[in-house]
Amino acid sequence: MAHVHVQPRISPCYNSLSHRFPGLLVSIAAVLEMLRVFCRQVAWLALVALLGAYLSGPLSAPGQVTRPRRVGIPAGSAAGIAEPEIRIALTTNADFATVTCEGPMTCSTGEPSDDVLPITAGKATVQLEVGTRPAPGSGSERYRVEVASFRSREAATAAVVRLREQVAGPVTTRYDAREQAYVVVVGDCAAPEDAEALMVSVVNAGFRRPVITRDAAPGASLPRLGVTAEGGSSLLRGAQRCTFTALEEERAPLRFSGQSYRGRIEVFLNRRGRLTVVNVVPLEAYLRGVVPNELSPTVFSNLEALKAQAIAARTYALKNRGKYAAEGYDLLPTAASQVYRGQGSEHPLSDRAVLETRGIVATYNGEPIDALYTSTSGGRTESSEYVFGAPQPYLKSVLVAPVPQVRAGRWIVSSQSVEHWQDPEVRLLARDWALLRVLGFTLPERPGAAYFTSLATAREVTLWLNRAARLATAGQSERPTGTVLRLEGFVPALLAALYGAESPARLVTPEDARYWLGTEAERFPPEARPALAYLVRENILRPTALLNAGRPLTRGIALGLLARSLLARGIPALQSGTARPYDGTALTVRLGKGKDEQRWTVAPDAYLFRTFGGECLPVERVEIIGGETVCLYADQDGRVRYLEVSPVRNGATGDRTSPFSWWEVRLSPAELQAQLSKAGVNVGDIRELKPLARGDSGRVARLQVVGAAGTSTLTGLRIRSALGVRENLFVILHERDADGRLTGVRFIGRGWGHGVGMCQVGAYGLAVEGYTHEQILKHFYTGIALTRLYP
Repeated sequence: MAHVHVQPRISPCYNSLSHRFPGLLVSIAAVLEMLRVFCRQVAWLALVALLGAYLSGPLSAPGQVTRPRRVGIPAGSAAGIAEPEIRIALTTNADFATVTCEGPMTCSTGEPSDDVLPITAGKATVQLEVGTRPAPGSGSERYRVEVASFRSREAATAAVVRLREQVAGPVTTRYDAREQAYVVVVGDCAAPEDAEALMVSVVNAGFRRPVITRDAAPGASLPRLGVTAEGGSSLLRGAQRCTFTALEEERAPLRFSGQSYRGRIEVFLNRRGRLTVVNVVPLEAYLRGVVPNELSPTVFSNLEALKAQAIAARTYALKNRGKYAAEGYDLLPTAASQVYRGQGSEHPLSDRAVLETRGIVATYNGEPIDALYTSTSGGRTESSEYVFGAPQPYLKSVLVAPVPQVRAGRWIVSSQSVEHWQDPEVRLLARDWALLRVLGFTLPERPGAAYFTSLATAREVTLWLNRAARLATAGQSERPTGTVLRLEGFVPALLAALYGAESPARLVTPEDARYWLGTEAERFPPEARPALAYLVRENILRPTALLNAGRPLTRGIALGLLARSLLARGIPALQSGTARPYDGTALTVRLGKGKDEQRWTVAPDAYLFRTFGGECLPVERVEIIGGETVCLYADQDGRVRYLEVSPVRNGATGDRTSPFSWWEVRLSPAELQAQLSKAGVNVGDIRELKPLARGDSGRVARLQVVGAAGTSTLTGLRIRSALGVRENLFVILHERDADGRLTGVRFIGRGWGHGVGMCQVGAYGLAVEGYTHEQILKHFYTGIALTRLYP
C-alpha cells in the first residue's frame, strides 16, 4: 500500500531559483494562482449564465423531465452541459495528511511544466513537507484573536453580533472541517502587542479562552510542500499544492483518513499556513457517497424515496457549488453542507437511485432551487421566512401526509355490527365474547346488556367448561355442582378444566392468597382462595368480581373469566406484530421483532377491535396506514377472524416512523441559563420563555427570553440552537413552586432539524404510500419542475 503524508514543517532546502529570488517567485506564484482561480470562477459563471439562458422552458408536466432550451440543439438531443466536478474539503486545518492507495497512483503539482510522478502501491510512502515559515517580527505576518468555536452556525453568528457591539476591529467566522466547528476570529493586527490588547477586550466581552494566532500576510513568503518516498527520498519539493490520482480507481481508490474516495485528492497550503485536503470528484460520483449517508438505504429501503433524495442532493450541490470558493473548495462533507463519506459508504440501492436520476435537478422558473431538506418535520414543514428570514416561493409549509384519496384503500371493513355494544357496562365484554365466538363457543350473535347481566345456567356453564377443557386438551370437565354457579366454585372448576391436576393454583400458599385477595379473602372459603388468588395475580379476576362472593354468577363475569383464562393458557394462539399499509386485498404483518413478514386475507365477517385510551373496543371498520401494532387470530384457511389494532403513537404523518416525530425535554433553570449563555444570551436568572410569533406550521418564529437582568429575543433557526432542542416546533410548559418561582421548563415538541424543504423520513413515508420521486419532490417544493442538465 502506498502512503502519502502531508505535514507542514521547517525545511532547510529550496530549489536554487527560489533561494535566490524568493520575492519574485512568490509574486509570480501569486499571479498564477489568481489567474487559476479567476479562470475557474469565470468558467462557473459561464455555466450559470448558460443555465439561466437555457433553463427558461415551462414547468414539467407530471411524469416529464424537461431539458433546457439550447441554441442549435434539437429538443431531446443527448448533447448538453458536461457533468461538473465538485470540490469537497475533507479537512481544512491539518498539520499532515495521509493518502493511501492499494494500487498504482500518481502525484503531480498541477503545473503543465512539472512531471507526473508514478507511485507504485506497496512500495512508497510519500510525505508532504512544508518549507520555512516567515520569521517572527519580520513584518510579513498578521495577528488575530480566535475567540471560540461553535458547533452551529447560528451560535457563531450570535457571537459575531455580540462582538461587533463590544470590540473594535473586524469580526469574521471560518469553518474548521476537521473539528466540525465554526471559529469566530477578531482583528487583523500587524503587531502582537495590538492583538494582546484586542484579546483583553474579547475577555471583557465575556469570552473566556481566546487565543492569538499568527498568519502569513498577503504577499508574504509562504511555506512549501514536499513529497518524500518511503525511506526519506524526495519525490517532490517546493510546491504549494499536489494532486493524487488513482490509476485503477474502481479496484483501488484513493484513501484518506480511513475512507476511500473516487476522483482526485488535492493537498494545498491554505492562507493560515495549514493544510487543506480536497476530494475533487465528478458530481454523480459525489452523490453516490452522499445519498446513503443522508437517507440510509438499509433503513429506508425504498427506491423512489432514494431517488427524491438523490435529486435534492444534486440540486443542493449545484446551487451551493463555490460556497467556499475563497477557501479553495465548494462544500463540506458534514451536515453543514451534505454528509459525504466517499466510496466506502456506497450502497447498490442508492447507487441505482443516483444512476436513474442522472443529471436531473429541481428548478423553479428555470433556476436550480436551494433544495433544503430536514430529517424529521414533525408532520408539517415550515415556510423558509420563519426559519431563515427570507421567503422562497418553493419553500412553503406543507403537511407531510398523502392526499386523502391515497389512504381511501387503507380501510378494512367488516359485516359485524357494533350497535349492540353501545351500552358502556357491557362494551368492555365485546373482546371476550368475540374471542370465545371464534373458538367455537355457543353464544348469541348479537347479545344485549340483558344477556350479560342475567344469571348463568348450569347447562351453559357445563357447555362452556367442557369446551374449554377440550381446547386445553384436558379432557372432559367435571359435572358442575350448585357451588359452580357462584364465583368461589366457578374459578376452581375453570382452572381444573384448563389445567387438570396441574393447576398453578397448587403453588399458591395461604399467605399468598391472603395477600393477593386483601380484605376480600375472608369472604371466600379457604379451599377456593388459592384459585381466586392466582387469577388476581394474573390480572384475570377483576376487583369488581370479588364483590360477588356468595352471589349467583352472571354470564358477563363467567364469560370474562373464561376468555381471559383461555388467553393466559395461550388459547387462541394469537399472532402479533407490526402492520404494513393495508393494500385493499391482504394484511401484511412483520411478526415479532424480526424481519419475517406474513400476509393474510381478512374474513368479511371478522371481529375488528381498536384500542382507545388503553381500552379495546369493537369497530365496524379500521384503518391500517402502516406501523400499527396488531394482534390477530387466523383460522386453518389462513383467514383473519379476529383483529385487534393499536394505532401508531406518533400519528398518521409521513414521518411517523422517526424516533424524533415526538419528543420531550425538561431543563432546570440552571441548565436553561447555562445553555442560553453558550449562545450569548445573558439575561440573568430565567423567569419565562414567551413565544411572540409562530410560523405557518406552528413553529416558534420569535421567542422572548425574560430574565432577572433583562430580556432577549431570538428568531428563526437561532431559537433551537440557543435552547439546545431538536426543533422549533414545540410548546413550552413552565413549572413553578408555591411561591411562583420557576423550577423547570418542559418542551414538548416534534421533529428534528430546521424544518424547511423536504422532510427526509416523510419522503420515505410518502414513497411507501405509493408516491413517485417526482410526486414527492413536487409535494415538498412548491411549483418546481424537474430538469435534466446533462445526459
